[in-house]
Amino acid sequence: MKVKEKEEAQEFVKQQENIVKAKHRDISIDLVRVVACLMVIATHVCLQVLNPCFNRIDWSRLLEKSFVTDGVPLFLMITGFFIANGRSYKKIWKSTIVKVLIPSIIYILFSQIFYMYIINKESITWCLKNSFNNLNMVGTLKCLVTGNTANINSLCQHLWYIFAYIKIIIWIPILWLVCKEEKTSKLARRIIIAFGILSSIVTDAQRFVILPKIGAMEVFELVDREILYVLFGYELFVHKDKLKNKKVFLLSTIGFFIINFVRYKIESKYMSINSFTDIVGRENFIDWRYTSLSIISGILLFTGVYAFEIKSKIFEKIILWLSDKTFGVYLIHYLILVKVDLYKFEKIEKFHLEMIYLILGTIATFIVSVLIVYVFKILKELIIKGIKLVGENK
Repeated sequence: MKVKEKEEAQEFVKQQENIVKAKHRDISIDLVRVVACLMVIATHVCLQVLNPCFNRIDWSRLLEKSFVTDGVPLFLMITGFFIANGRSYKKIWKSTIVKVLIPSIIYILFSQIFYMYIINKESITWCLKNSFNNLNMVGTLKCLVTGNTANINSLCQHLWYIFAYIKIIIWIPILWLVCKEEKTSKLARRIIIAFGILSSIVTDAQRFVILPKIGAMEVFELVDREILYVLFGYELFVHKDKLKNKKVFLLSTIGFFIINFVRYKIESKYMSINSFTDIVGRENFIDWRYTSLSIISGILLFTGVYAFEIKSKIFEKIILWLSDKTFGVYLIHYLILVKVDLYKFEKIEKFHLEMIYLILGTIATFIVSVLIVYVFKILKELIIKGIKLVGENK
């Protein structure tokens, strides 16, 4: 009994040490967060695989999309990375409401009121005059009930991630039970991860062969993909000291390029088009939510970026400054893309021109979004300061 108690005490001490470490700012995680934000933007900037101008599959665009599709898994793994940071459940919900839900609600209202202006159909004045009529309350309620953000408008489709994040927050008390370094918790966590991986493998296999319907196999589907990424994030946190070296950076970078090239080759071989609209349903092999290749790609991308050595203090400050604005950038970047009307670039055919467009479009959208978020942050601070001054003068 004494030996067992000693082992449990050691595990508890180790867990507390990990919590203390998690509370300190990790610049490498901030870099992962910025890269994740750029990847999400690049996914939306990337031209359509089915070129609408020529009614054919553009394989070079498929190649580009294969390498930029894993931004969201990075965000989910970051959530898992900090899941055992010692914060109370109450504080987590308070932070979620203030930093995630309220900004998201403001974005939804803004996108509804100014929708016609953003899609270049009406003026700002017209939108303001018709503010109340522009609010899609029925669609918003449908969205809250179904979780389908497309019910609001096309400018809100990317907000599905908010629902995924809230689902994770709801499950945190359960996740805390397995995100510990105790023997039972580790075993349970790794069984859950194994089930999630098996589920993705079975799903992938069903794309190529017809598998018999076995009821026991449905147990694998109990592990949600978002939860799986969160658990991977915690595993990376536990082993983070082993990630900080050049070898991990090199191997992860090479592995990331190899796995995504394989993903592209598989998709290019099996993708088919039955009608002009059917292609949307045939791009799922590069979709992060469904495949084992996406899981491998996401983990390799995380470890590669995390292992990157940051030596410059100036670079650190820039990364920190940008990292604090990534959620705001995630919210508003799509408005910019729609306002600019990226569909006019669909006529691009040559690969090098597509790459130039993708790189410049992603960077420009990111910079403009960051500046807008920064301006709103200053305005928010001025308003809060003004309210405090009014309160003190009373």
